[in-house]
Amino acid sequence: MNKKLSLVGCVFTILLILLVLRIIWLKTVHGEEYTASALSQNMIDKTVPSVRGSIYDSNGNVLATSVPVYDVILEPIILAEADETTDGKASENTVGVLSEILDIQKSELNSYLEKNSDGSLKYDTYYLPVAKDVPLSTAEKIQDASLTGVWLEQKEDRVYPFGVSACHVVGFKRGMNSFGLENSYDSFLSGRDGRMVRQYDGGTAETKYYPPQNGCSVISTIDMNIQRFAEEGVAEAMAEFPCETAAVLVMDPCSGALLACAASNVFDPNEPSIPVGYDSNEFDSLDGEDQSKILNGLWNNYNISSTFEPGSIFKPLLVCGALDEGLVTEESVFDCPGYRDIADRRIHCIRRSGHGTLSLEESIAYSCNCAMMDIAGAEGAELFYKYQRDFGFGYKTGVDLPFESGASTLLYSADRLGPVELATSSIGQSFNCTPIQALTAFSSIANGGQIMRPYCVDSVIDGDGLTVFKNEPESIRTVMSEDTCAIMNDYLLSVVEYGTGKKAAVAGYEIAGKSGTGEQGDRAQDEYTITFIGYFPADDPKAAMLVVIDKPEEYADGVTTAAPVFGRTAEKILEYMGAEPETDDSPTAVMPDLTNFSPEDAVKELEVFSIEAKVIGEGSKVTSQFPAAGEEIAEGSSVLLYLK
Repeated sequence: MNKKLSLVGCVFTILLILLVLRIIWLKTVHGEEYTASALSQNMIDKTVPSVRGSIYDSNGNVLATSVPVYDVILEPIILAEADETTDGKASENTVGVLSEILDIQKSELNSYLEKNSDGSLKYDTYYLPVAKDVPLSTAEKIQDASLTGVWLEQKEDRVYPFGVSACHVVGFKRGMNSFGLENSYDSFLSGRDGRMVRQYDGGTAETKYYPPQNGCSVISTIDMNIQRFAEEGVAEAMAEFPCETAAVLVMDPCSGALLACAASNVFDPNEPSIPVGYDSNEFDSLDGEDQSKILNGLWNNYNISSTFEPGSIFKPLLVCGALDEGLVTEESVFDCPGYRDIADRRIHCIRRSGHGTLSLEESIAYSCNCAMMDIAGAEGAELFYKYQRDFGFGYKTGVDLPFESGASTLLYSADRLGPVELATSSIGQSFNCTPIQALTAFSSIANGGQIMRPYCVDSVIDGDGLTVFKNEPESIRTVMSEDTCAIMNDYLLSVVEYGTGKKAAVAGYEIAGKSGTGEQGDRAQDEYTITFIGYFPADDPKAAMLVVIDKPEEYADGVTTAAPVFGRTAEKILEYMGAEPETDDSPTAVMPDLTNFSPEDAVKELEVFSIEAKVIGEGSKVTSQFPAAGEEIAEGSSVLLYLK
């Protein structure tokens, strides 16, 4: 008997071991499959996405927000069980109401409830989506109808009320892809997902809801009014001077806060994968490589990620460094015959006939290349490179927007700055920068010598209204003295008063600025980037601005292109900010000294004032003029130019 009992025990033990091994095998090989099947039949465990936080401008305008949308879920098993006790009335009522609310044919809805020849359901499930992304108003009608076998699954749809406006700052969020603030502040905006567990027991269903933690709201520094002015400036530039790209960047020079960021390569964040101006079918017909090239070009934030040779807008920074080192003073003078011979090169001034003898102030006002080459030569490669880097060229600014370019490989290191490279670098050629690098550097003149870290977000607010993150103005370094800034401020006023920036003037206000024309890339291609950079009001700067006209179809200079766009945009911003004009007098200018100019250059110099020049006599150069140099003259008047 003991032997029999032992044998039976051994058999049971072996069977138990085999059963355990079978369970382990089933769990390992088919575990996920069986779990999914069980869940689909008896339980639904769904992630409830958190509501993504909104993005606002500095005035509280909504730039990006999430609105609830719903998927309508049909439960064929529940309806089949309900029909057994209602003689089919449950399905009839549900199908009839859903058909009317969703505008879906009854025949389509009834097809989801059909049975196979053996009596089993064709769709034997508790989870069958029959409509996706329905709006809240529609979802509320379904909810109020209390239909058997129907429930709503909430999702969210990202909406950008301003469309293309400020698109490169706001960016977009689509699935795993994100750009702009949607990318750089994603950790704050995302929140934490919740769960919805729906357990089925016979003909009943119990739902447990674990609410999500919604994302925080981001308050940007962008002012949509100033953004609109900047975008109008871009549109004007593109219309008047067709070019590859036009851009306008506006910053508070004292804090580094970005007020506007506009460029011509716009996209609609609501439909980021369909380029503005393209028919969807037309775009779909392109191959994948062409589509990616077009989209990447549109999504690229030109002001943050693209680079160009700055040209003459770099000259004030060069002079600031030399002033701070005592290598030049306000009494320094320069001779400009129209060129400098550097090593084996002849490098021309912007006026090939030459400027003659110039003061330091005039060398900035007239943008003299020869004076700049002399100053860079006095600095030498090491000191020039030091100031170039101290002003931020070759470094990322640290702005809180993604995909910033530092252009670190696009400027000469000190040991590679030979005489020619030093000379060309002094006039803003042979190295690259981004628009935001240029504006950050130039703003240091306006704020007393500080390189500020630019930023685009003021603060982040949670659902209870508490501030969880705050950007504060941050000085990266002091690059020069306040005395140097004060001297350069006066020089930049002269640029607009009687120099190359006259068309940037705004009646009644002091505008400090500098024009620039930078030749780009292969010199044989004759491609240029035209710029005007400045700040206003000069005595109490509220905004610094850069206007870029990149690679215009026809050659132009900053005097006649970017400067007028700057002036018109600055006037709108000043009026919006409520800045009081210093005078109500009609626009006047100081008569420049045109002696030794060629007649052609002299006439061109006066055109910016809409002044008629009457040339008297014959000869190659102006010998005298009326009114005399230094006298005030009203715009629209005429002057006399006497030749030999």
